[in-house]
Amino acid sequence: MNAVIPAERTVSVTTYGRLHLGFFNLSQQAQRQFGSVGVAIDAFQTSLSLSSGLQQLPLDPLAASILQRHLAASDTQTAFNVSIEQAIPRHGGLGSGTQMALALGAAMNSLLNKPVSASDIAAIHQRGARSGIGIATFEHGGLVVDGGRGTHTVVPPMLARHAFPADWHFLLIIDNSRAGLHGQGEKTAFKQLAPQSVAATQTVQQQLLSQGLPALIEHDFAGFSQFLGDLQAYNAEYFAPAQGGPYASKAVANILHTLKQQGYMGIGQTSWGPTGFVLLPSRTEAVAIQMQLLKQYAGQTALGFVVTAAVNQPATIKIEDVVN
Repeated sequence: MNAVIPAERTVSVTTYGRLHLGFFNLSQQAQRQFGSVGVAIDAFQTSLSLSSGLQQLPLDPLAASILQRHLAASDTQTAFNVSIEQAIPRHGGLGSGTQMALALGAAMNSLLNKPVSASDIAAIHQRGARSGIGIATFEHGGLVVDGGRGTHTVVPPMLARHAFPADWHFLLIIDNSRAGLHGQGEKTAFKQLAPQSVAATQTVQQQLLSQGLPALIEHDFAGFSQFLGDLQAYNAEYFAPAQGGPYASKAVANILHTLKQQGYMGIGQTSWGPTGFVLLPSRTEAVAIQMQLLKQYAGQTALGFVVTAAVNQPATIKIEDVVN
């Protein structure tokens, strides 16, 4: 099928990175598995534009494969020109692959005058195999909770969404010397890891409902930080055998250990890392610690420290028609 698209029409999409704050069902004992908590962040974005016509610049292999898969699923032979202004860094635990797939899929669907459903796009590209938070943050922003996978789940459903307090900020600790587990390595790890206990799983689920979400809604920083730390400890214990310890990067682990000793409770690793984070009550405090760490680790060029706020809005999709 060749779609009729105005020659001067361009669709631009901007979406955001996300922190995977943890799974709350790793017991493998229930009908539904996984279930996760995540939040959109403003530090990293994927921004691209798409129009009809031949590709003008070489396209990143990931983006090219996504584009071809979506073309096949859309049953169209229309040629598209993709321009990627910026992209979320890959294999850092920030949701880069899912956001690229959603951004390209949404742009193409908009250009073809098709419904833009993040869940449908994710299914085409086999995103959301275990976690649906990147799909939910694309559509809604903020902090989201998904329901994991059941027997007939295509994409994990969103159970809850709430705006993240604007004052709270994350300090990200980035180790550019390594990549988080991904691809076939990730699939193999999930098959080999021993399940968490039912008791530990029930405890963390009870904390999500009775502590984590209420603390978020009431802007109780201490209460939410404690929940976040407990959720991360539950996940770290599960993933440790596959990544050589509670964190994928020893350098990140050392910094987080020091921050915990200083009394910060909302610490952890997003997804398979190696990016770590600490939740702080204000941007001022986050920047102060960032400056301290930049000075302390000035000689370790692989380490980076980024202050970021949450994003409480969905991805943006803009359609522009140039009028001569």
